[in-house]
Amino acid sequence: MKFLIKLFKQTATKVILFILLCLFIASLFYYWTWWERQFNKIWGFYYVSKGDKAYKLTKYQEAVDYYKKALEYYPGHSRAGCNLGNIYVTFENYNEAVNSYRKALEYSPNYNVCRMDLGIILAEKLADFDGAIREYRKVVNSKPLQIHIPMVYNSKDSTKTNKGRAYYNMGLAYKGKAMYLGEGTENYYQNLRYAREAYRAAKEILPTDYDILYNLALTNHLLGDFKNAGIEYCNAIQSNPYEYDAHFNLALLLRTMNMQKESLGEFEKTGMLLDNSGDINKNKYIYGVLNEVKHSLISKGDYDYLVKRTDITAHGDSELAYKNGVVDLEKTKNNDFTKILKDCPYKKTFEEM
Repeated sequence: MKFLIKLFKQTATKVILFILLCLFIASLFYYWTWWERQFNKIWGFYYVSKGDKAYKLTKYQEAVDYYKKALEYYPGHSRAGCNLGNIYVTFENYNEAVNSYRKALEYSPNYNVCRMDLGIILAEKLADFDGAIREYRKVVNSKPLQIHIPMVYNSKDSTKTNKGRAYYNMGLAYKGKAMYLGEGTENYYQNLRYAREAYRAAKEILPTDYDILYNLALTNHLLGDFKNAGIEYCNAIQSNPYEYDAHFNLALLLRTMNMQKESLGEFEKTGMLLDNSGDINKNKYIYGVLNEVKHSLISKGDYDYLVKRTDITAHGDSELAYKNGVVDLEKTKNNDFTKILKDCPYKKTFEEM
């Protein structure tokens, strides 16, 4: 008995290894297809890692070659397919980019970042607005797996943000479609209304996003809804007072509503912002419009109002100082430009309309 126990101890490891080897060989014979997929995945991940390194170094053609090789071995590597699409966008080969995005999404339908990229290219580069809208709707309606590790990672926030951005991009696509169909038609106004709905949905998710607020205001403006346009322009300004577009469009809206004095202030803020941008052409245009507004005030008998603004010292934190009829930044009290730019006293007027 002792002999058998000793023999077992001496040979057990070898016997077990032999059995495992036989099982492995048998599995290769009976499950060759499965093993082949695993071997291909390994090669696929290897070439993806090479492609990622080249991508980070902006060696795009080298990255393309590696990603293509990786996808030959492992077509289901969606991130490689999406990165390949991004590189084709860099090369301005938009049709190939779309093909790469779509192949990636076949394997990972909830890969929402990739789907958003697809929608953007369809709308902005190929003018396929309906195709883009379909992709954005899929993002909005998707239910990706949400992972929450306290203090470490929470995918719920990124999912919410992606949904908000998808609604925003959907609004852009509807607005692009409206412009493409031609101003003044029923389809033009219908698509602008769809755009407004999308922006409103985006605002519910991302209530302080400047781009969303500005485009919602602009769409209301185009639809002739001056009340909500004015409110949203003010919201956009308060979200990011250093973007000149909202100030400029609010000034145009006030001017259209025959609120010339109020529009003058917003045109001046636009000029202040463009002075810092160095855009000479836009600056000339703004100051040309300013002169038109001033002439309009003069023709309506408001010359005294302009005279009073010739030389004024700022007495409040949100007031401007003037010299020779022009905003004097150096003499503006406290130089609290953020407060000055954020000030939107007309918001209440719009809310009470």
